[in-house]
Amino acid sequence: MSAVSGIAIASPKPVVSTLADLLAARGFSATGMVAIRNTLHTDDVSNDFRTLADVIEANALPMLDRMQDGPRIAHDTLVLSFAALDNARARLTGFRRFLMRREGIVPTDIVYDYDAAHLLHAFIARAQTPVFYDAFDEDGLDDLIGKLVVHWPLPLERDILRADDTGLTVAAS
Repeated sequence: MSAVSGIAIASPKPVVSTLADLLAARGFSATGMVAIRNTLHTDDVSNDFRTLADVIEANALPMLDRMQDGPRIAHDTLVLSFAALDNARARLTGFRRFLMRREGIVPTDIVYDYDAAHLLHAFIARAQTPVFYDAFDEDGLDDLIGKLVVHWPLPLERDILRADDTGLTVAAS
């Protein structure tokens, strides 16, 4: 309350500009977390999966980011999964803990997802070192899934970044 006018003035809302700021406002430390920007690799395109939207519609995106060419995400890491959008933006699709499997060991939910089998086979055909992850949903950001959009820093080929990368800025939440 202002002593001069006697009018209560609300405290200003904290400014959230980076993904790390948003996570801190939610009680999370971005340190040690990673953000992954998922796209549909050109070698993975098929009649069923012509675009990333087709992958999302088939509910295969949670599988797609768990297949990496090499151990690109450390074991037992919190991962913010994003789907690529136009104009270097990406929408949050999941918040999960990734546990790396031994090289070449594919989780059964991926092996037996017959609707998305083409993605698995295409990935194995192109990957030099196929690495797979188990993933477990984490709490605390559920209300942002499907709503949070970030600007992804260039070059877009850097599809896995530390969540505290200052180039990951909030576009909408």
